[in-house]
Amino acid sequence: MEGNFSEGWYQHPSLGLIKIFFNNSDWVYVCYTRNGQKALSKERKIDNWIWALSKPADRH
Repeated sequence: MEGNFSEGWYQHPSLGLIKIFFNNSDWVYVCYTRNGQKALSKERKIDNWIWALSKPADRH
């Protein structure tokens, strides 16, 4: 994907379902189970590669 980061649910080819959001002046992401019910990681700062490989998910 191109452009600025945008909050929401995304599908990443190696990380699976991720949620991207703005928190404490940083853009971050969290990996979730396939159904989005349980977080599988802590918040991590997003980078351009994570963003570039992500596609909007059919979640919420």
